Amino acid sequence: MPYNAFMRRALLLFAILTIFSCSKIEQVIVDGNTHPTDLTIENTVIENYVNKLYISTIGREPTTAEFDDNFETLREANLSQQSREIVIDKVLEKAEYFNNLFKIESANILNGVDTAMINERYYLYKYFLMNASGFDSIYIGYEFERLSVLKQALPDLNAGLITNTELYMHMVNNNFFDEINMGTENFVVAMFQHFLLRYPTGSEVENSKTMVDDGNSTVFFETGNGKDDFISIFFSSDEYYTGQTGILFNRYLFRNPSSEESVNYSVDYINTDDYQSLQRTILSTNEFIGI
Repeated sequence: MPYNAFMRRALLLFAILTIFSCSKIEQVIVDGNTHPTDLTIENTVIENYVNKLYISTIGREPTTAEFDDNFETLREANLSQQSREIVIDKVLEKAEYFNNLFKIESANILNGVDTAMINERYYLYKYFLMNASGFDSIYIGYEFERLSVLKQALPDLNAGLITNTELYMHMVNNNFFDEINMGTENFVVAMFQHFLLRYPTGSEVENSKTMVDDGNSTVFFETGNGKDDFISIFFSSDEYYTGQTGILFNRYLFRNPSSEESVNYSVDYINTDDYQSLQRTILSTNEFIGI
């Protein structure tokens, strides 16, 4: 490049730098300007979650008001863990939740016996009891008492007077369950299959049968005598809580829990005996939401 041309370009560059170095650049702030909402989670994901949550827990889609309220809670927090739990708790405190839970468990345990059928048999046995005498009165009185407890189970569950575990204890201790699973061995097998999701081993069958039929026996390292003892031992065992974890994983995630998940979730349930807490943990997972 010729010397004169080089000097002209150097002087031009120097002039430009001098002008910018003397200029003051001020920050412009727009009044009322706010950061945009974090839309990392798409609206459709939240919409689907709200609908799925209602259908899975109370058996229906949310009303427009319910949907809008819960969507706003989740959208404003960008589907944070805290917002998920707030929305789940709103659903789990509804009477419809308890009614649907009773319906689901009755379908699994009692072949769909509903409250109307329970009431019908309750009043039938009440009538029989008023006209019974001798041995018949003892037998009918025993069945009437078990029906009375089953009849009261749903209202007590709704009122927080009994736990889910106590609900199950009432559901298996009545003549509906006995008629479905006639005989001691069928009763024992049904207990294991319904609540532990497995068939009992040979020794478990024999020991359980002995206990249910009023003999001294040991089940899950606990000794008892009689059907009431068996039911109490069964529903306080670690195996029962592990079984509940597996049931809810299959109900909400359509799969079995891994070994690690089974241990972690079951230990929490054993420590708290809080069925809704177990539900809340699963229903708030990314896997359930689909993200």
